[in-house]
Amino acid sequence: MYSLKGMKIFIHVAEVGSYAEVGRILGLSASAVAKCINKLETDLGTRLFHRTTRSIGLTQEGLFFYSRGKHILSLINDTNSMIMAKLGDPKGTLHLNIPHIFGHVILLPLLPKFINNFPDIDLIIDFDDNVVDIIKEGVDVAIRIGELNDSRLICHSIGDQNYVVCGSTHYFKCHGTPLLPSDLVRHTCIHFKHPSNGRLANWSFKSPYDALDLPNNIVFNNSFACLSATIDSLGIAHLPVYIAKEAIQLGKLKPILTEFMKPQGKLSLIWPTNRYLSPKIRVFIDFIIEELQANKQLLTLDPHSLN
Repeated sequence: MYSLKGMKIFIHVAEVGSYAEVGRILGLSASAVAKCINKLETDLGTRLFHRTTRSIGLTQEGLFFYSRGKHILSLINDTNSMIMAKLGDPKGTLHLNIPHIFGHVILLPLLPKFINNFPDIDLIIDFDDNVVDIIKEGVDVAIRIGELNDSRLICHSIGDQNYVVCGSTHYFKCHGTPLLPSDLVRHTCIHFKHPSNGRLANWSFKSPYDALDLPNNIVFNNSFACLSATIDSLGIAHLPVYIAKEAIQLGKLKPILTEFMKPQGKLSLIWPTNRYLSPKIRVFIDFIIEELQANKQLLTLDPHSLN
């Protein structure tokens, strides 16, 4: 009789379409995944996949087994989670997917308190600016910036993504201080490039300054690099408030044009709709929401307060 482990590996292969990729996700070799699928097919007495040198596709029997197996595993996971909930204490491995900058600036300082409160939860944290498929990757909870367009996921907003335009006192002394967003066309501008698509991030000005064609003098795909270059007086940058805040408070950077700024996108917690909220997931979600509500300065929702 095929095992639940074999069924889980089969479902991963059906969704990902690669033995090697499934092996990477599950910590197995590609040959171990292939051996498991072969044994499953032998036990069932039928082929589950059409295989070529370039692709893997489900047979009719594979489609049926995938549909039923997915439902069965969902029931088992829900049952296990419900039993754990009744037993009480949150425990087990919690897999998180977090953008680099949010993870380093906001999440990491909160981890000691979370770990102290929930010592039986083991954490796997992927810092990743790319938008990964959290269902395929087996992620329990992720944090996303921007709009959510995936009906398979539940979204809970945890705040606005506010930005501040800033530069060093030395830079402004040498080059002057812009009084209007349009003045930036005569300055050195430091831009952030999204790693996922290579596009430059828009500077979040209110109308009529929301579509300025700014000079692309320096471009980074990392916000910390943008911050460092700005502190070093290389130019003016557009940074998330929670990244620039400490440097502004220490006098290393000066915010400008704050009256022209507007929020740009939402920060959200997301998790799969078909995943029962086990205690470990629920306590993490509640913890993040409560911490950010109790310490609104972590996100500094009003850039004007930095002046």
